[in-house]
Amino acid sequence: MKKIIKDILILCIITVICGGVLGYVYQITLSPIEKQAQQSQQDAYLEVMKEATSFKEINSKEINKLAKQLKNNYGKNGITIEKALKSFKQKESIGYIIQVVDHDGFGGDIEMIVGINLQKEITGVEILSIDETVGLGMNAKNEDFRNQYVGKKVKKFQVVKTGKQEDEVDSLSGATITSKAMTNGINGALDFYDLLKGR
Repeated sequence: MKKIIKDILILCIITVICGGVLGYVYQITLSPIEKQAQQSQQDAYLEVMKEATSFKEINSKEINKLAKQLKNNYGKNGITIEKALKSFKQKESIGYIIQVVDHDGFGGDIEMIVGINLQKEITGVEILSIDETVGLGMNAKNEDFRNQYVGKKVKKFQVVKTGKQEDEVDSLSGATITSKAMTNGINGALDFYDLLKGR
């Protein structure tokens, strides 16, 4: 009986020590991880708005208030506007970056950021999170697909098999659902841009 109690005490002490060490390691690594995440996000912003020298994040309450005014159809499960930033070149405003999540991807949510300049041209599209089928929907990450939106000034995009018009996007082969989800997210960003400018 004494041996069992002794073994239990030893296990408890080891558990407490391991927990303490893990907590200490977590605290040490937390700050570098956060800095790396912030840097990755900043890099993504610069990818979609290359001329920007700084960004100013718009208040989340204002974003939520404006997002409620989105009335268009963005698919079965819709979209969520996660974040919006005003972009500046030195002190001059040059556009907005909108972070949007579409909830109709084949594998779940697709999170992206969309850069839109003051002429309402799309300056870039970057995917932050996606879990589509490898070799099909995951091809949405390819530059060739994303560049279909870039430099375009349209009211709304539509997905087609072979696009020839400015507002037409070629569907990914075997991944129409992913193509529509991406397009709905970008259309939502364009509509949200109008709300931001009309404040």
